[in-house]
Amino acid sequence: MKIYDTALKQIVEFAPPKNVRIYTCGITPYDAAHLGHIFTFMTYDLMQRCLEDQGHSVQLVRNVTDVDEPIFAKAQEIGIPYTELADQETHAFQEILQVLHFRPALAEPRASDYIADMAAAVAQLVVSGFAYRLENDIYFDTSRYPAFGSFSGYSHRLQIAFMRQRGGDPQRPGKRQPLDFLLWRGVVDERDPAAWESPVGRGRPGWHIECSVMSDNLLGIPFDLHGGGSDLIFPHHECEIAQSYGLGQPVVANHWMHVAPISFLGEKMSKSLGNLVFAKDLLARYEPAVIRLALMQYHYRTGGEWIPALLDEAERMLERIRTAKLQISLETAKRVHARVQAALADDIDTHTICHTLEDVVEASQHESGHDDGSELLDATLELLGLQ
Repeated sequence: MKIYDTALKQIVEFAPPKNVRIYTCGITPYDAAHLGHIFTFMTYDLMQRCLEDQGHSVQLVRNVTDVDEPIFAKAQEIGIPYTELADQETHAFQEILQVLHFRPALAEPRASDYIADMAAAVAQLVVSGFAYRLENDIYFDTSRYPAFGSFSGYSHRLQIAFMRQRGGDPQRPGKRQPLDFLLWRGVVDERDPAAWESPVGRGRPGWHIECSVMSDNLLGIPFDLHGGGSDLIFPHHECEIAQSYGLGQPVVANHWMHVAPISFLGEKMSKSLGNLVFAKDLLARYEPAVIRLALMQYHYRTGGEWIPALLDEAERMLERIRTAKLQISLETAKRVHARVQAALADDIDTHTICHTLEDVVEASQHESGHDDGSELLDATLELLGLQ
């Protein structure tokens, strides 16, 4: 199987062992799942389906970041405990993935279940000199990892901008370097509902340390592939690599793979911009296969502007495919199945897959259906999660 490896910045052969271990960064459950989420996780679902079709078993871990500042802010805003909000949105998200025919994950760990392990990792980084205290907080000292920034390859100026936009605090006085990142937030306010007693003090973990600890705990480091949205390349995954190095783990994953965003109204879908397209709203109008087929019009590495009309086009195409199934020959079905398998293995080439499905409709118009290929076409649609 070929994929684009973010670390190597080129398409490479992904040849994992029989049992494949994949970790993808999941949701922060403070709002409903939107189309950008579905596009990201559908990419890894298609990868999992492809690998299983090739005879692999896949252990896919997709975490839930239920300890993070946006959850606390949203819970306070609507007046419910943050744990209730996290539970509510996590369950809703898992139900949507099930409805959309996602293959099951090995585990969907919640950060709140691994606080002690995270605190222990932070303590180890302090003892080894990779971290330092600033008032009540603990930061990773990026000067101790000279390769910091090489994973993303972004300029220092862009790193500062992304750190500021994505939850960091490069402007904080007292830090040794602006890009030093938070490992542990000390909490002195007794009314704060999200604080734990630990060897490094009362508080909660920073965002980045959560994934390093959970991935190591559930898969072991290094694992075969680490994934997530492209907005996680920096700072999140850059920081994961740095802190894992400090923990004596110089290689986090053998391969890295990222999914570009789906934008709407010219911007990446986000709550702050008010341009979200919620999965639950689409599922009220369209069957799951229609949503999946519409999203397959986008390649994972490029993403693109969401075009709502693609849903109606996908609905019509799906109906034509189902009609074509009554006439398609076994020979045509074999050719289609092989092309879909090859396209999945070629960097999840959904564009070719969509063209191949269009060819099914065209070919069926010239066939009698006597040599029945409907069962194999069903298998092709199942491979793609379209039934």
